Amino acid sequence: MKEKGQTNLSIGINATEYTNGFELQGAYGLTDKIALQLNADWVNSADDMEYNSSGKGNIIEFGGGYYKKISKSFVFETYGLIAFGKTQYEQTSEGTGEYAYVKTHFTRFGAQPSISFSSKYFNASLSTRLANVNYNNISGNYPFYSAENTYTYITEADYLKDNNSQWVAEPAITLQGGLEKVKLQLQYTLSYNLGDQYFYENYQEWDMISLGLKVEFPTKKNVAKLDETNSEQNNNP
Repeated sequence: MKEKGQTNLSIGINATEYTNGFELQGAYGLTDKIALQLNADWVNSADDMEYNSSGKGNIIEFGGGYYKKISKSFVFETYGLIAFGKTQYEQTSEGTGEYAYVKTHFTRFGAQPSISFSSKYFNASLSTRLANVNYNNISGNYPFYSAENTYTYITEADYLKDNNSQWVAEPAITLQGGLEKVKLQLQYTLSYNLGDQYFYENYQEWDMISLGLKVEFPTKKNVAKLDETNSEQNNNP
Protein backbone atom coordinates (compact mmCIF):
# COMPACT_ATOMS: atom_id res chain seq x y z
CA MET A 1 0.00 0.00 0.00
CA LYS A 2 1.38 3.38 -1.02
CA GLU A 3 -1.39 6.00 -1.01
CA LYS A 4 -4.98 6.92 -0.18
CA GLY A 5 -7.54 5.41 -2.55
CA GLN A 6 -5.24 2.64 -3.79
CA THR A 7 -7.01 -0.70 -4.28
CA ASN A 8 -5.14 -3.98 -4.63
CA LEU A 9 -6.87 -7.23 -5.58
CA SER A 10 -5.29 -10.63 -6.13
CA ILE A 11 -6.60 -14.06 -7.01
CA GLY A 12 -4.61 -17.26 -6.87
CA ILE A 13 -4.14 -20.90 -6.02
CA ASN A 14 -2.14 -22.35 -3.15
CA ALA A 15 -0.74 -25.71 -2.12
CA THR A 16 0.70 -27.43 0.94
CA GLU A 17 1.92 -30.99 1.35
CA TYR A 18 -1.65 -32.21 1.88
CA THR A 19 -4.01 -29.54 0.49
CA ASN A 20 -4.83 -27.41 -2.53
CA GLY A 21 -6.68 -24.12 -2.28
CA PHE A 22 -8.15 -21.06 -3.96
CA GLU A 23 -7.60 -17.62 -2.46
CA LEU A 24 -8.70 -14.01 -2.78
CA GLN A 25 -6.87 -11.04 -1.25
CA GLY A 26 -7.84 -7.39 -1.19
CA ALA A 27 -6.53 -4.16 0.33
CA TYR A 28 -7.70 -0.54 0.23
CA GLY A 29 -5.95 2.69 1.28
CA LEU A 30 -8.57 4.40 3.45
CA THR A 31 -6.33 7.41 4.19
CA ASP A 32 -2.69 8.25 3.53
CA LYS A 33 -1.81 6.25 6.69
CA ILE A 34 -4.62 3.73 7.27
CA ALA A 35 -5.50 0.72 5.09
CA LEU A 36 -8.02 -2.12 5.20
CA GLN A 37 -7.60 -5.81 4.29
CA LEU A 38 -10.04 -8.56 3.29
CA ASN A 39 -8.85 -12.10 2.51
CA ALA A 40 -10.51 -15.47 1.92
CA ASP A 41 -9.29 -19.01 1.28
CA TRP A 42 -10.97 -22.32 0.42
CA VAL A 43 -8.95 -25.54 0.67
CA ASN A 44 -9.45 -29.24 0.01
CA SER A 45 -7.13 -32.10 0.82
CA ALA A 46 -6.06 -34.42 -1.96
CA ASP A 47 -8.18 -37.57 -1.69
CA ASP A 48 -6.17 -40.31 0.00
CA MET A 49 -7.22 -43.52 -1.74
CA GLU A 50 -5.10 -45.67 0.58
CA TYR A 51 -7.03 -44.54 3.66
CA ASN A 52 -10.25 -43.49 1.84
CA SER A 53 -10.10 -40.06 3.49
CA SER A 54 -10.58 -36.40 2.61
CA GLY A 55 -10.64 -32.98 4.22
CA LYS A 56 -11.79 -29.43 3.54
CA GLY A 57 -11.87 -26.00 5.11
CA ASN A 58 -12.36 -22.29 4.56
CA ILE A 59 -11.44 -19.00 6.19
CA ILE A 60 -12.35 -15.33 5.82
CA GLU A 61 -10.14 -12.64 7.34
CA PHE A 62 -10.40 -8.89 7.66
CA GLY A 63 -8.68 -6.08 9.50
CA GLY A 64 -7.04 -2.70 9.37
CA GLY A 65 -3.65 -1.20 9.90
CA TYR A 66 -1.05 1.50 9.45
CA TYR A 67 1.33 2.06 6.54
CA LYS A 68 4.13 4.57 5.98
CA LYS A 69 6.58 5.22 3.16
CA ILE A 70 10.05 5.16 4.70
CA SER A 71 11.81 6.00 1.42
CA LYS A 72 11.01 6.35 -2.26
CA SER A 73 10.95 2.57 -2.74
CA PHE A 74 10.23 1.10 0.72
CA VAL A 75 6.99 0.95 2.74
CA PHE A 76 6.39 -0.28 6.29
CA GLU A 77 2.97 -1.75 7.12
CA THR A 78 1.42 -3.36 10.17
CA TYR A 79 -2.10 -4.81 10.45
CA GLY A 80 -4.39 -6.17 13.12
CA LEU A 81 -6.41 -9.07 11.71
CA ILE A 82 -9.32 -11.29 12.75
CA ALA A 83 -10.39 -14.43 10.91
CA PHE A 84 -13.22 -16.95 11.11
CA GLY A 85 -13.10 -20.42 9.59
CA LYS A 86 -13.94 -24.09 9.80
CA THR A 87 -12.28 -27.36 8.87
CA GLN A 88 -13.24 -31.03 8.61
CA TYR A 89 -11.45 -34.34 8.08
CA GLU A 90 -13.22 -37.66 7.45
CA GLN A 91 -12.31 -41.26 6.74
CA THR A 92 -14.24 -44.41 5.90
CA SER A 93 -12.70 -47.79 6.64
CA GLU A 94 -12.68 -50.07 3.59
CA GLY A 95 -12.74 -53.17 5.74
CA THR A 96 -15.57 -52.33 8.13
CA GLY A 97 -17.21 -49.33 6.46
CA GLU A 98 -16.87 -47.47 9.74
CA TYR A 99 -17.05 -43.69 9.32
CA ALA A 100 -14.85 -41.44 11.46
CA TYR A 101 -14.50 -37.66 11.38
CA VAL A 102 -13.37 -34.58 13.26
CA LYS A 103 -14.58 -31.07 12.53
CA THR A 104 -14.23 -27.67 14.17
CA HIS A 105 -14.77 -23.96 13.76
CA PHE A 106 -12.07 -21.48 14.72
CA THR A 107 -11.27 -17.81 15.19
CA ARG A 108 -7.83 -16.30 14.68
CA PHE A 109 -6.53 -12.99 16.05
CA GLY A 110 -3.21 -11.73 14.77
CA ALA A 111 -0.77 -8.93 14.06
CA GLN A 112 1.12 -8.74 10.75
CA PRO A 113 4.02 -6.30 10.22
CA SER A 114 5.84 -6.14 6.89
CA ILE A 115 8.39 -4.18 4.93
CA SER A 116 8.08 -3.92 1.15
CA PHE A 117 10.12 -2.78 -1.80
CA SER A 118 8.18 -1.48 -4.80
CA SER A 119 9.15 -0.36 -8.28
CA LYS A 120 7.28 0.02 -11.54
CA TYR A 121 7.63 -3.59 -12.65
CA PHE A 122 8.74 -5.50 -9.53
CA ASN A 123 7.68 -5.65 -5.86
CA ALA A 124 9.03 -7.71 -2.95
CA SER A 125 7.80 -8.02 0.61
CA LEU A 126 8.92 -9.67 3.85
CA SER A 127 6.21 -10.17 6.47
CA THR A 128 5.36 -12.22 9.52
CA ARG A 129 2.08 -12.97 11.25
CA LEU A 130 1.87 -13.69 14.98
CA ALA A 131 -1.54 -15.14 15.73
CA ASN A 132 -3.62 -16.95 18.32
CA VAL A 133 -6.00 -19.60 16.93
CA ASN A 134 -8.97 -20.64 19.07
CA TYR A 135 -11.00 -23.76 18.16
CA ASN A 136 -14.68 -24.09 19.04
CA ASN A 137 -17.75 -26.18 18.12
CA ILE A 138 -15.49 -29.25 18.08
CA SER A 139 -17.01 -32.64 17.37
CA GLY A 140 -16.10 -36.03 15.97
CA ASN A 141 -15.25 -39.65 16.67
CA TYR A 142 -11.93 -39.88 14.82
CA PRO A 143 -9.60 -41.96 17.04
CA PHE A 144 -6.71 -40.20 18.73
CA TYR A 145 -3.24 -41.58 18.06
CA SER A 146 0.10 -40.70 19.59
CA ALA A 147 3.24 -42.65 18.76
CA GLU A 148 4.69 -41.82 22.19
CA ASN A 149 1.54 -43.03 24.02
CA THR A 150 1.85 -40.07 26.37
CA TYR A 151 -1.78 -38.97 26.03
CA THR A 152 -4.99 -40.56 27.29
CA TYR A 153 -7.42 -38.97 24.81
CA ILE A 154 -9.91 -41.26 23.07
CA THR A 155 -10.68 -39.05 20.05
CA GLU A 156 -9.04 -36.16 18.19
CA ALA A 157 -11.99 -34.02 19.28
CA ASP A 158 -11.09 -34.68 22.93
CA TYR A 159 -7.54 -33.52 22.28
CA LEU A 160 -8.68 -30.33 20.49
CA LYS A 161 -11.11 -29.45 23.28
CA ASP A 162 -8.28 -29.59 25.83
CA ASN A 163 -5.81 -27.80 23.53
CA ASN A 164 -8.09 -25.38 21.74
CA SER A 165 -5.80 -22.33 21.91
CA GLN A 166 -2.67 -22.32 19.75
CA TRP A 167 -0.06 -19.61 19.11
CA VAL A 168 1.58 -19.59 15.68
CA ALA A 169 4.21 -17.52 13.87
CA GLU A 170 4.08 -17.35 10.07
CA PRO A 171 6.88 -15.53 8.19
CA ALA A 172 6.40 -15.06 4.44
CA ILE A 173 8.12 -13.69 1.36
CA THR A 174 6.05 -12.28 -1.52
CA LEU A 175 7.39 -11.50 -5.00
CA GLN A 176 5.45 -9.68 -7.73
CA GLY A 177 6.54 -8.94 -11.28
CA GLY A 178 5.00 -7.84 -14.56
CA LEU A 179 3.30 -4.71 -15.80
CA GLU A 180 2.88 -1.51 -13.81
CA LYS A 181 -0.64 -2.34 -12.62
CA VAL A 182 -0.89 -6.09 -13.29
CA LYS A 183 1.67 -8.52 -11.88
CA LEU A 184 2.18 -12.22 -11.29
CA GLN A 185 2.47 -12.97 -7.58
CA LEU A 186 4.46 -15.75 -5.89
CA GLN A 187 4.31 -16.20 -2.13
CA TYR A 188 6.00 -18.69 0.19
CA THR A 189 4.89 -18.97 3.84
CA LEU A 190 6.30 -20.95 6.76
CA SER A 191 4.22 -21.82 9.82
CA TYR A 192 5.57 -22.52 13.31
CA ASN A 193 3.73 -23.54 16.47
CA LEU A 194 5.03 -21.66 19.50
CA GLY A 195 4.19 -24.24 22.15
CA ASP A 196 2.43 -27.48 21.20
CA GLN A 197 4.72 -29.92 19.39
CA TYR A 198 2.00 -32.57 18.91
CA PHE A 199 -0.30 -30.03 17.26
CA TYR A 200 2.53 -28.83 15.05
CA GLU A 201 3.37 -32.35 13.85
CA ASN A 202 -0.20 -33.63 13.39
CA TYR A 203 -2.49 -30.68 12.59
CA GLN A 204 -0.47 -27.74 11.35
CA GLU A 205 0.73 -27.34 7.77
CA TRP A 206 4.42 -26.41 7.94
CA ASP A 207 4.56 -24.34 4.77
CA MET A 208 2.49 -23.11 1.83
CA ILE A 209 3.23 -21.80 -1.65
CA SER A 210 0.78 -19.72 -3.68
CA LEU A 211 0.71 -18.36 -7.21
CA GLY A 212 -1.67 -15.71 -8.44
CA LEU A 213 -2.38 -12.48 -10.27
CA LYS A 214 -2.37 -9.08 -8.56
CA VAL A 215 -4.14 -6.03 -9.98
CA GLU A 216 -3.68 -2.48 -8.68
CA PHE A 217 -6.50 -0.10 -9.52
CA PRO A 218 -5.57 3.58 -10.04
CA THR A 219 -6.57 6.13 -7.42
CA LYS A 220 -8.87 9.04 -8.26
CA LYS A 221 -5.84 11.33 -8.11
CA ASN A 222 -3.97 9.25 -10.69
CA VAL A 223 -7.05 9.03 -12.92
CA ALA A 224 -7.35 12.83 -12.80
CA LYS A 225 -3.67 13.18 -13.75
CA LEU A 226 -4.18 10.78 -16.67
CA ASP A 227 -7.24 12.71 -17.88
CA GLU A 228 -5.28 15.97 -17.62
CA THR A 229 -2.39 14.51 -19.62
CA ASN A 230 -4.71 13.19 -22.31
CA SER A 231 -6.45 16.58 -22.50
CA GLU A 232 -3.12 18.38 -22.96
CA GLN A 233 -2.08 15.95 -25.69
CA ASN A 234 -5.37 16.48 -27.51
CA ASN A 235 -4.98 20.25 -27.32
CA ASN A 236 -1.40 20.13 -28.57
CA PRO A 237 -1.36 18.05 -31.75
